Amino acid sequence: MKFNRKAQSLVGGLIGVAIAVIIGVGVAIPIVQEVLNDAATNITGLTRTIVVFIPVMLGVAILLGAVALFNR
Repeated sequence: MKFNRKAQSLVGGLIGVAIAVIIGVGVAIPIVQEVLNDAATNITGLTRTIVVFIPVMLGVAILLGAVALFNR
């Protein structure tokens, strides 16, 4: 059975996205959230609101990175 290069590239891309999502969602976001929650106890007002949304923006960045792979 012969595979073409596009199929191999797609499979490689899917594996890369899966690894990035697992690392990003399973490791990076919880660590960032824990650090920011500790830091946010001393922050008030608009600054605290912005700091609390950083993990959400990290998740959005991971999602956009995954979608960008398929929009090429």
